[in-house]
Amino acid sequence: MRPAPLGWLLSAALLLSGCASAVPAWSGGSTTPKQRTDVALGGAARVPTGELRDLEGLPQRRAAQGGGVVPVGMLRRGLTRHLDVGLMVAGTDARLELRGELGVEEGSTRSAWVWAVAPQVGWIPEEDGSGSGTRFGLDLPFVRAMDFGGVYDVWFGLRVGAEGVTGDFALEEGGAAAGASAFGLRAGGLVGLAAGFRRVHAFLEVTVAYERWWGSHGERSLDRGGAVLLPAFGLRVRL
Repeated sequence: MRPAPLGWLLSAALLLSGCASAVPAWSGGSTTPKQRTDVALGGAARVPTGELRDLEGLPQRRAAQGGGVVPVGMLRRGLTRHLDVGLMVAGTDARLELRGELGVEEGSTRSAWVWAVAPQVGWIPEEDGSGSGTRFGLDLPFVRAMDFGGVYDVWFGLRVGAEGVTGDFALEEGGAAAGASAFGLRAGGLVGLAAGFRRVHAFLEVTVAYERWWGSHGERSLDRGGAVLLPAFGLRVRL
């Protein structure tokens, strides 16, 4: 099999770096209680593998939009005893979410199934003439969440979603921009742990998923897939 031309490799890498986002779930051990507010700050990263890895020759600043560490901020407000709404900003991506609880078991250890519906949108800024565009998607995490006396939280479960990108990106490094669009599916699992006292908790979360992307860039088509690691960390304060 003949190796792919360098221009095609750069085209695919540029498009995939625009597609990718490092948005965590930050599910936590429960929904936010009614009339309470959770505020969290931290960071997240996206580590692609296989065909999704950043390719040699791709400008590092451009690749970092999809694969680098980004700052993350989150605000959640409890609507009812088992329902909350939230807003998360991760780099140039914004995510709205509605979360609820099912099968709640109260006690010294509180457990529940926590679901979320979270649409997101992002902006891909232009750097070094590589092009710009927008991202959009839907994230659907579903986890088993446990709260151990308000001191420790543990959550683990499934995370599926879909993302897309549209914009004008350079076909190759230093080349002219061409219209591009792509659509991707993601499925995997996540696990998280939080520890703290009363209103303040520090936490870690890791998502491991498989992504598959299909799209076009100019006259070139794209079909690539691989595993992705999404580690995240943060500090949450409940008001």
